Amino acid sequence: MTRRIFFKLVLIVVSLLALAGFGAQYLVSNAIADNLRLELQRSLGDKTRLTQLLLTSIPSEQYSVVVGDLSWRSDARVTVINRAGEVLAESDADVEEMENHAARPEFIEALAGREGVSFRFSNTVGEEMLYYALPLPNGAVRLALPLSEIDVRIGEARNRIFVGLALALAPTLVLALWLSRRVSWRMSSIIGYSRRLAEGDFQAKVPEAGSGELGELSEALGTTAGQLRSMFEQLQDERSRFAAAVNGIGEGILVADRKLRIVLFNPAMEQMLPGSPVFKGASLRDWNDEELPRLFIQVLETGEPISVDVELEETQRTWKVSCAPILSRKGKVQAVVAVFYDITELERVDRMRKDFVINVSHELRTPLAAIQGYAETLLDGAIDEPGTNRRFMKILWQNAERLAQLTADLMTLSQIEVNTREFSFTPHLITELVDDAVKSIVVITDKKVITIEVDLPDQDVVIECDSGAIHQVLNNLLDNAAKYTPEGGKMWTGARTLETGQVEFYVRDTGIGIAAEHIPRLFERFYRIDKARSRELGGTGLGLAIVKHLVQAHQGSLRVESEPGVGSTFFFTLPIAASPEPASIDGRQQPLF
Repeated sequence: MTRRIFFKLVLIVVSLLALAGFGAQYLVSNAIADNLRLELQRSLGDKTRLTQLLLTSIPSEQYSVVVGDLSWRSDARVTVINRAGEVLAESDADVEEMENHAARPEFIEALAGREGVSFRFSNTVGEEMLYYALPLPNGAVRLALPLSEIDVRIGEARNRIFVGLALALAPTLVLALWLSRRVSWRMSSIIGYSRRLAEGDFQAKVPEAGSGELGELSEALGTTAGQLRSMFEQLQDERSRFAAAVNGIGEGILVADRKLRIVLFNPAMEQMLPGSPVFKGASLRDWNDEELPRLFIQVLETGEPISVDVELEETQRTWKVSCAPILSRKGKVQAVVAVFYDITELERVDRMRKDFVINVSHELRTPLAAIQGYAETLLDGAIDEPGTNRRFMKILWQNAERLAQLTADLMTLSQIEVNTREFSFTPHLITELVDDAVKSIVVITDKKVITIEVDLPDQDVVIECDSGAIHQVLNNLLDNAAKYTPEGGKMWTGARTLETGQVEFYVRDTGIGIAAEHIPRLFERFYRIDKARSRELGGTGLGLAIVKHLVQAHQGSLRVESEPGVGSTFFFTLPIAASPEPASIDGRQQPLF
């Protein structure tokens, strides 16, 4: 770059010097030529006047005799004509061959009694000539000199001028070359620095351009670079904070321009629409769902923000989509920003809350109605009937016991969900845990003549758990198995260690079994397959929900295998070593399978 700038500057300087030299030569040459013409004209005029005096003193018949001598003495061509323009005498040509000269400009003036001067080409001699003519009594006389002498003298003058200019401009050229080299280096440094700034290298060192205008330019560029660096760092910080905020938001954010092309999106948006193209430059028109592009088009056309709930079949989820226009400085809509709030869980929780209220109300209404009815009957006089009052009191006690059990289950479930129940994780033998649970269910199994087989590892296996919680889990599962297993049936329970460092417990029965469509909802609150049979057996509909939450609190998992008419098997897995902190329960009815 330095060499290119240097050559350009040198070319400019040389061109200017050459132009100045040629201009000076032209002006001086013209001045010299004008002076020589004037000098030659004066000299020729003096010679012509002398010739006029001599010719005036002799008769015209002697003109042809003396013109040769006059031409030699005056060193000029001599021509004499009469008033008719006919050549009477000529020093350098044959008079007979010469044409009439009355139309020559200088003779026209001389025949009119004035001095005639003319610079023109001579056809007779074949070169440029200076003519000077004066009148005679019977015609006119003219002296002529060729201008080639002037050209020679002008050439000599031009040579001297060129030599003088060369001697004068040589130091100037050397100085100009040195200055061009210096300026080109400084300009190259400044241009290189500017390019590095344009490429975003704000850490580049400001070139030392010295003083003068280039120094001021370099200083101004350094100041500008500092300001740009500060602004760029500020923009980078703001962009990083904005990107972190947008990427950290759980809601999906999407920005599309007027052509419905994606300009900006965050990772949450990609996860929300796995089946649709979500990348920069993708078109919303290529999405599987047509409702979302229509929302963007509506905002682009109206310029008004809108918010709607959208349910997509692609993901089986519901979103609240809030769209707002992005305006330009002129107030025109240039893009649309949309925020996607996933309200699937909110709607599901709201439905669960409503269902829970309905289920609790329903569960409470039945025993309360029975208590109220039998109490009124007793108050109406049945209390004095020995055979009736005892049966009614037993029914009142059973319904009160059911209410107490329902309330206790609700309290247990609530404590687990809001993490207010304290768990004490201590080492326990799995054989003791299973044996204690089996002993608590013996009364029911003996009554229904149900055989229980226990299958435990040969080695003593110790796990860290809350023994009360695990006892409740096993008791609820064994109680359900006993209730739904017919008399004379069979039950199995036990545990085994897994290669994953866990222990898997199970409870199997030969009961009525569970259809496959009921298994995903089996652990929801108040979910019953046969509601009438469940209430008849004294169930509250919360037992399996409590089982699920207690197992999750131990960072365990649940699964069910069942076949209608054959029986069911409930498995739950617990880690051998407990976590330092029990798992938190969010209380949402998530599918377990």
